[in-house]
Amino acid sequence: MAQTQLKTVMADTPSGKVRGTCSEGVEIYRGIPYGEAERFMPPAAKTPWTGVHDGTVNGTRAPQGGGSIFSAPGIGAYFSGGRADGPAQTEQADSEDCLVLNVLTTGTAGRRPVMVYIHGGGYTGGSGALTLLSDRFVREQDVVLVGVNHRLNVLGYVYLGADDPRYRIGNAGQLDLVLALEWVRANIAAFGGDPDNVTLFGESGGGGKISTLLGMPAARGLFKRVIIESGSIMHSPSVADHSEIVSQLLEALGLAAGQSAELAKITPEEIFKAMTNLPTQSRRPSVMMHMGPVVDGITLPEQPWEPAASPCAAGVPMLVGCCKDEGTLFCAGNPKVYRLDWPGLQQALEEDALSSAEAAHVVDYYRSTYQQESASDLFFRIRTDRTMRQAVRRQARLKIVQGDAVWMYHFCWNVPDKAGRLRAFHTAELPLAMRLVAHPEAEGLSRQLAASWASFARSGDPNNTETPKWPSYTDDARVTMMFDSTSAAVANPDGAMLDYLSERRSEALL
Repeated sequence: MAQTQLKTVMADTPSGKVRGTCSEGVEIYRGIPYGEAERFMPPAAKTPWTGVHDGTVNGTRAPQGGGSIFSAPGIGAYFSGGRADGPAQTEQADSEDCLVLNVLTTGTAGRRPVMVYIHGGGYTGGSGALTLLSDRFVREQDVVLVGVNHRLNVLGYVYLGADDPRYRIGNAGQLDLVLALEWVRANIAAFGGDPDNVTLFGESGGGGKISTLLGMPAARGLFKRVIIESGSIMHSPSVADHSEIVSQLLEALGLAAGQSAELAKITPEEIFKAMTNLPTQSRRPSVMMHMGPVVDGITLPEQPWEPAASPCAAGVPMLVGCCKDEGTLFCAGNPKVYRLDWPGLQQALEEDALSSAEAAHVVDYYRSTYQQESASDLFFRIRTDRTMRQAVRRQARLKIVQGDAVWMYHFCWNVPDKAGRLRAFHTAELPLAMRLVAHPEAEGLSRQLAASWASFARSGDPNNTETPKWPSYTDDARVTMMFDSTSAAVANPDGAMLDYLSERRSEALL
């Protein structure tokens, strides 16, 4: 079969001209540079270029230890929406020169809602490449879609300011995102986007980054709405937390206190390897899990969500939620949790800091409420309800206190897989929301998610013709859209048990 010939298109932006491609009515501009930076330092805007930037080839992503999610065993095809060209279309080289973004649009004229995708991967990996497969979403919903790459892991999220005052301005990776949003404000009209109607959305670490942007004064006013998917990160590390890690990192690389500047002379791969091999802390399997935006007193003046939502977040409506079985994605190395019997479930809960009586009460509730589910099914459901779902509810309440509208969802559809292990796993709704559908039976659910996300971006209300009526979330009714094969808005689902569990939250990983 002959390969489809892509049409070449051009966008003329204040930053310079960009060449892209167009297929089936969607223009795709890849790897547009928005900034540049010295290692560990705040970024600066990219100098406008002369000539034409070639946006027909992918830009680079931040140096990182792993491969691509689109090639990952088990879930790669799911994230590619079954597209055979998924890995090839999203392939990117690793480079420190990674401050680039992608733009997808149905045309350079007009003023359409802008949706900026902040990628997940914790704070250590990933990229905005999902947008490069999301032309169907852009075509159907007529939005302008932006996917951002930025600095990650050691280069973007380790605070060196306590060791060397020249690095006192922290959160380089977050500042990259702020700069990207400034670029969007200045340039997106050239792609048919409305710079005054920008919605951020992101899953997992992407939601965590958005949660932090809501507490950063520099980001205030650069976006109008947010969608936070399984990323309600309520607490940021302190300078002291990072200082301990930095001390260990310097020692591992043969450096002494006060020699943070020497890290600029070491390859990212060496630094990343040293960081990965540091001793673990707390109950987390890797010190990498401790990295993230730091309360440096400058870029992030205070905790963005505790004890209250930052004033910077006021006036920003939120759509927020998580998946039913967040933890299945992280349990490949723990097969016993897929073979639990009822005494085993009781024991697992006791090992996770519940008393015998508390564990028995929890098991009784879930067994009577979800009678068709196995002990392992309930293990994952309970773990989500004790961790991520609690954070989602807490974040929603704090936004309501600010006087802002909130919509809540819970994704419950079990993704088909031969082993029956994925269920409604962490990140499972993201490709469906972007109209990437690997399983035909999820087509209707995908339409509902995509229409809801785009409607929220368009007007601040997710209600649409594809989805059942969806009231906003309030402290009284706590209505939640339960996305499933048959979706429904339910008042206070599992409310009494979630209240009970809120006093017994788990500190374990999902």
